[in-house]
Amino acid sequence: GGMSSRLFQELRERRGLCYSVFAQASAYDDTGLISLYAGTGPDQIRELAELTMDELRRGAEGLAEAEIERARAQMKAGLLMGLEGPSGRAERLARQLAIWDRVPPLEETLARIEAVTAADLRDFAGRLIGGAGPALALLGPIGDAPDREALVRRLAA
Repeated sequence: GGMSSRLFQELRERRGLCYSVFAQASAYDDTGLISLYAGTGPDQIRELAELTMDELRRGAEGLAEAEIERARAQMKAGLLMGLEGPSGRAERLARQLAIWDRVPPLEETLARIEAVTAADLRDFAGRLIGGAGPALALLGPIGDAPDREALVRRLAA
């Protein structure tokens, strides 16, 4: 997503609730992790956390094809740019060996990115939202932060 992501546009640009917001995914052999980060002040934390859950739920309800295409392009560009230096290439090789126990050709990885459909994303999001809910970590003065259970309920609403 970057600066064009729903989170960035809604939470930072439209509402000014944070100075930084991003999401990232990490894949492993039998599990994965999606992390969201937002930097904000204690007075905005409740609204920021609640609206983040709302945006995640809206994303799970469906993404426009243009959003999916933009995400594909960003993933492929990031992958290709990461291969420009020796450390990026070594990291990719190590990650692929750890996840797949082999190094798939770059063309295979790019084809897998292209093959993801809106239905795949909806199914995946449904599993995330229908699960145990997010873990929550707050650092610094947390002001009036909502508790985890309230955020789980909001995400599932």
